[in-house]
Amino acid sequence: MTVEDKHITVLDVAVMAAQDQLVKNLVNRFSLDHEDFILKSALYNAARRGRIKMVKALVDKVDAESESVAHALSYAISDAPMHKEVIWYLARHVKSAPDYDTISSLIMAGHFDIILYLAQRYPGLATDSSPLRDFAITKSYFRSGARLSFWEKKLSTNVSIPPRMVDTSFDNFKDMKMAQEFSPALRCFKTSLRNLATKPVPFIKRIGEAKLRHKCSLEFANLALAEMKSRRKTHEIVEFLLTSDIVLDAASCGISEIVNLCLKHFPELMWERNFTERLMKEVVKGRHVELFRLVNAHKRIPKLSEDVYTNCALMEAVVAMSPSCEYPDVSGAAFLMQRELQWYKVVEDRSSPSLKSLKLLEDEKTYWEGFVDKRQDLLKEAKQWMKKTSSSCSLVATLIITVAFAAAFTVPGGNYNNTGIPIFFKKSSFMVFAVADALALFSSLNATLIFLAILTSRYAIEDFLRSLPKKIILGLTFLFLSLAFMLVAFSAALTIVLSERWKWIYIPITLLAIFPVVSFTILQLPLYVEMVESTIWPRLYRPMKIWK
Repeated sequence: MTVEDKHITVLDVAVMAAQDQLVKNLVNRFSLDHEDFILKSALYNAARRGRIKMVKALVDKVDAESESVAHALSYAISDAPMHKEVIWYLARHVKSAPDYDTISSLIMAGHFDIILYLAQRYPGLATDSSPLRDFAITKSYFRSGARLSFWEKKLSTNVSIPPRMVDTSFDNFKDMKMAQEFSPALRCFKTSLRNLATKPVPFIKRIGEAKLRHKCSLEFANLALAEMKSRRKTHEIVEFLLTSDIVLDAASCGISEIVNLCLKHFPELMWERNFTERLMKEVVKGRHVELFRLVNAHKRIPKLSEDVYTNCALMEAVVAMSPSCEYPDVSGAAFLMQRELQWYKVVEDRSSPSLKSLKLLEDEKTYWEGFVDKRQDLLKEAKQWMKKTSSSCSLVATLIITVAFAAAFTVPGGNYNNTGIPIFFKKSSFMVFAVADALALFSSLNATLIFLAILTSRYAIEDFLRSLPKKIILGLTFLFLSLAFMLVAFSAALTIVLSERWKWIYIPITLLAIFPVVSFTILQLPLYVEMVESTIWPRLYRPMKIWK
């Protein structure tokens, strides 16, 4: 008999009407021996609606019925997934390990700290392959697949993780229970401080929640593999990981944490040649940089020397065009072409020299010819992007040259008629103006020449690997410097003109000059840093140490 088949009672009506105090009063009048089904029905309805006060009152009455609490937990996860406090309370009061449907619903809802708590409370729950597989195919559960922006990555290292309702770092659950009983005031105080700090800035709160999600997901995966290692034989686990494709699915999604944990706990996986070939192919096909560095570090093992079939598979994977969505940090088509060239070069360098001239079976072309042929459209887009960017930037640089050149002969305050010496020549602010104006002129001239060199380039596909990116980075650097020096020159000139009447005028001028700097830092600095890093020292070329 289901909950929907029962008659609606006064208690159910009170729950549906959100009358917390009325529900508490009615619950105290019920006897569990004769009217338990009424309390259970009300508990399920309260859990569905996320009413924490009602749930507490009803759970205290039916606490001996573990099955009822487990059902209420299932209802709360499916119908009220955003009411995390209710789910936490019910999870703490279940008397047995939840079934797979409940764990799967928790995974879908994103309550990873609750999943980790249940897995630590009930040993063996994490060893089930299904939850681990669900984690392995969802990118947002881990930092490597979350695709954080530039500022999110920088802030995530300093943003604290929000406190869990149950701290899973205790050695046993008796200590955990004592901590919950004897420090409610401290936990409430910390929560209030955090809410006060993050409420005006929801961006920080969102980063903290994402950091908690990534940490709990990683701990759950590590716990699952550790329990497998302690309960089963190594060769059985290796066989299971090879046949279940958990590692390959994680590699396909770009989740380096899962692959790293599996190889850390079971390095025997890399001794299977078929698995290694499939893993490397998935990594190259998906253009996953961190995974490539991780897996490539294992080639130092003698048995892992690549054969010609593996090298051919990798070359075919890198020749195939990768979707542009795999490069969220790329600022334009030119740097997308650069990333593709970097992948081709790094795979070619680790292959045997004979493959460079090997003909493909389908169209009798070499791998390089096939690579170039598949990227003709991208090459056209890269040329257009480079030309438009250089033209726009050279126009801005020309305007700065005009203004800076004119300002050098129309100095603020004018000149003495008989000598031509500037009137404010002896002021320190005038020297700042003169030096900044000269630097702005020279920087803009250099930027114009560099952008002119880009416009007259041949635009061969090889030039997009280093030559053209270095030129565009150098040109943008001089352009940014000329803008900064022009701003300094303008501020100094304005200070010279107004300082005779207002001695404090340099304070608001300095504050106003900060706004363009902040705007550039927020809008342009992330893309500029990514361009420099991708050209000067790309992560794809950096070796990774797996043994320290």
